[in-house]
Amino acid sequence: MNPTRPLSLAGKEAEARKSSVLLRHAYLFDSSKGGLLPKNYPKIRPELLEVFEELVATAMKYKKVTGYHLPFLGELGELYAAIMFGIDRHRPRTQGSDGMLGNDFVEVKTITPDKRSDVVRLKLAGNFNKVVVVKISEDFQFAARMVKRRLLQKVNDEWAELSWDAMIAGEKDQEIHANFPIKHVLPKRKP
Repeated sequence: MNPTRPLSLAGKEAEARKSSVLLRHAYLFDSSKGGLLPKNYPKIRPELLEVFEELVATAMKYKKVTGYHLPFLGELGELYAAIMFGIDRHRPRTQGSDGMLGNDFVEVKTITPDKRSDVVRLKLAGNFNKVVVVKISEDFQFAARMVKRRLLQKVNDEWAELSWDAMIAGEKDQEIHANFPIKHVLPKRKP
């Protein structure tokens, strides 16, 4: 007998997103499992996925040995966003945005484990239509959320801010989206 499996976290999120203000949102890299979860990315070169996983493993090992984070976590965030959403990244140091998704310019911001706040700041002068915020937990799980530029909160004429939690405002099931990093709970066995 094969019992029906309950919806996974990703499945619950998919249901909750149906009428969402979020364009896309998922938790796809789980360092304890050592790979991207749960879907396949056929448009991404396999060697790029391999490099991403190797870099995460290196960052984890470095943190364990030294107690410090490597300075390339922002780059890892951009690479993760490119893998997850299919963003075609611009060349390094391109002004205004980090890449293209279809006809939209995309800006990527990364919330690293050593950051004290879950708020990102963006220059309003940037040429972007969408924002991806990648969050990396202390145990190197990755989450990303993509929203339209209109959700940014203007701080002044030059800067806007966006908090991780504000990106889920209006969600039907906010508690599902707030559950980051992923908590690994083993399913209860039936007697």
